[in-house]
Amino acid sequence: MLALVTGANGFIGSHICELLLSKGHEVRGMVRMTSDLTWIRKLDMELVCGDVRDSGSIDKAVDRADWVFHAAATVRPKDPADYERVNYAGAKTMAESCVRAGVKRFVFLSSAAAAGPAAGPESPKTEGEECAPVSRYGRGKLRGERAVLELKDRLHSVVVRYPAVYGPRDRDSLVLLRNLKRGLRPVFGGNFSVVHVEDAAQAAVLAAESDVESGSVYFISDGGSYTYDQMASVAERAIGARTLRVKLPKWAVRAAGQVSEWFSREGAIFNRDKADELTQECWVCSPAKAQQELGFRPKFDLEQGLAETIAWYQERRWL
Repeated sequence: MLALVTGANGFIGSHICELLLSKGHEVRGMVRMTSDLTWIRKLDMELVCGDVRDSGSIDKAVDRADWVFHAAATVRPKDPADYERVNYAGAKTMAESCVRAGVKRFVFLSSAAAAGPAAGPESPKTEGEECAPVSRYGRGKLRGERAVLELKDRLHSVVVRYPAVYGPRDRDSLVLLRNLKRGLRPVFGGNFSVVHVEDAAQAAVLAAESDVESGSVYFISDGGSYTYDQMASVAERAIGARTLRVKLPKWAVRAAGQVSEWFSREGAIFNRDKADELTQECWVCSPAKAQQELGFRPKFDLEQGLAETIAWYQERRWL
């Protein structure tokens, strides 16, 4: 198959490109003119420049594509309106272009944030529940999902919703890990799910390969339920650090998000929107449907995945 990956240079997108190539597919990556191509520069793939807000560049990118993996999104916009312009309107424009091009499979990479928090760790969020996002990012992603699924009768579409994704190449987890190395263990929030980036890529490709109903939605995770305290304990063992545990109240997390947003020259990954998500009590989701219908089987549990990720960071002197 000829597979187009939007946001191909990104954390998850680059891993999807590698997996597709390893399976013998042709890969075309859609990137912006200013994109950092570090992770895909040496891959045997075609690159096209485009913007999800520009239907003309999208039409060129999807030409002759069999599969499209829409990974392009914004999580740290300078302008909060981009949560809608990119994550909703961009997804809508991309899906409409895929209809015109006769694309066979469209996989939309979404987020657990689109569904909103779960009732509790013993009641993980499932696909049949009502969505109640608590952040602008989540609301933009949910509108993107709905725009794509409105076309499900003309475009075979599958939505995969990820919780926190971690692994090699992820710069966002470095903040927590660097604090641990310095001896500080901030504790906040409640329970949550995670998935290693290789498993996230596996799920996206399975969504294209599998003969499932158009309009299907799947939560993807390693099946566990964790707290930041538990995650920090696992990371400490891998780093070999001893830390001071500091419990952060919700107001402090929200205040830190506001301050980070004020002082960031570029879009901040930790901002008021992210603080609204992090202060929720439960972000646990169930991968049961993906396991049953896609045959999804995660390779990494948290301990193995974090150990591999930390070793990767240390090799490159990021940590």
